Amino acid sequence: MNSELFTQDFANGHCVRYRRLPSGTCYHANTPERVIEILEQLRQNQRRVRLFYGDTITGQAWHEEHDVIGRIGRSMGPIKVPLLIEPGEIGGPAILDHCLIRIDTPRNVLYQHAAFRVGEVSLSAGELKGLPWEVLINQVVEARFQAKNEACRYRDFILGYRFALPKR
Repeated sequence: MNSELFTQDFANGHCVRYRRLPSGTCYHANTPERVIEILEQLRQNQRRVRLFYGDTITGQAWHEEHDVIGRIGRSMGPIKVPLLIEPGEIGGPAILDHCLIRIDTPRNVLYQHAAFRVGEVSLSAGELKGLPWEVLINQVVEARFQAKNEACRYRDFILGYRFALPKR
């Protein structure tokens, strides 16, 4: 991939190594080339995506549910990093492109880490009267719901079977 590597020192003492593409977009130096190619295509065609963040060595998902659905944009300034922009917004959070382990569109998985996994996700009846349904990940309560169908939709979202979260 034709790109320029450079290091940026920040005022907080952090130092990040980037790869600047001919398009001007800068990606973390550890981002796989295939992820960069996909994000650049998505930035150009403005397709809606869902991102899965996780451990890029083990493939274990972090179970993020916020700031993971939108379109790919790009920041301004000298270091133009990819952003995830929600519908109707003009900006959004920077993408941790070097931590992506899966990228989905509503119909397809575009990229998936070879060892991608979310862990053991289960649904059970809990003991809270107002929120009787629990979604557990690796036997730890992740979320509680009033209705079983809401809990099922959340479980399916975490597993990657459902593109968007249910409305709460």
